[in-house]
Amino acid sequence: MTRILLLTPADVQAPAAAFSAGVTDSGTAIVHRRVAYASTPPVGAHDWALADLAMLAAGQHAQEEGFDAVCVGDMGDYGANALRSVLDIPVITAGRASMLYALSLGARFSVAASARDHVRIGKLVHEYALDHQCAGVHLLGEDGELPAALDEADVVVLAASPAGASRSVRAPLVEPLPLIVKLAESMTGLGLTHSRRAYPAPQVRKGDLIDALSRSGAAS
Repeated sequence: MTRILLLTPADVQAPAAAFSAGVTDSGTAIVHRRVAYASTPPVGAHDWALADLAMLAAGQHAQEEGFDAVCVGDMGDYGANALRSVLDIPVITAGRASMLYALSLGARFSVAASARDHVRIGKLVHEYALDHQCAGVHLLGEDGELPAALDEADVVVLAASPAGASRSVRAPLVEPLPLIVKLAESMTGLGLTHSRRAYPAPQVRKGDLIDALSRSGAAS
């Protein structure tokens, strides 16, 4: 059986249907953990650093716990690179995976985001060198309405769930949570994981320190 650890932020309610038994293969078990950030919602560099630490602490022991892959279900991709450094199993992140997958369906993508993630996603688009392929990061309306500007994209990534949206979009819609779970299943099945050239292991593991710092941050 394939065991996947799914980490999602505690301040965002993850829809259970996105990673239910109907989405996963019969031989896959999903363990879902909600991760509390010290600063909620994370809206700037200080908060992002604390979110990185919280995600790292939540997933750094996944391999020892017998998981075959880790999915970071936050479009901010917090803690992803650090987790890849300390783990040999695949680490799939909602932000990067969704954007790159969208480009397998069309030439340009847009992202529908809430105010919580709007700035962070724009930063990641630039860091991932996807500026020319991204038609824009657009805020959902107050009632969850999808903005008209999304019609300009070939593919739309739903960084926030548009429950109750009154507009329909004619482009394919990429939902991050089921996508990263299926990608994790694929990578484990193919025996693939991240490159140690890109993500070298730490010279000295500081797992206890990371756990302590994360607990201290959450309590403050």
